[in-house]
Amino acid sequence: MLVDVHQSDEYGNVFTLRERLEIRWNGKWLIVPVGFKSDGASVPRFFWRIVFPPGDNRAMRAAFAHDYIYRHHPMKECWTKAEADQMFYDLLIVDGIPKLNAKLAYWGVKLFGGSAWRKRGAS
Repeated sequence: MLVDVHQSDEYGNVFTLRERLEIRWNGKWLIVPVGFKSDGASVPRFFWRIVFPPGDNRAMRAAFAHDYIYRHHPMKECWTKAEADQMFYDLLIVDGIPKLNAKLAYWGVKLFGGSAWRKRGAS
């Protein structure tokens, strides 16, 4: 599913959501509001050719949903880190990222997302 975003810095590192995202996953609803900012899928430049670049629109829905859950403390009362990471993977697959690439991105957030998960407050 293509997501309407605007690159909001000159380097293309920040994306702003221009339409509300409504996602139903595993019996849960997630609504990401218009105006939410994300860096897309935070894939290190070295891995862009192997996984996908941060601005790949096929990964935007997964990235916005994942970032929203990670950054908003109230969401953490409804979602576990494992659920957020699994939803990220599932949305990547549904939106057209090849399975191997999605699995690599999933392992990236699973292994290295702990510090971001532990941060408190909204961004």
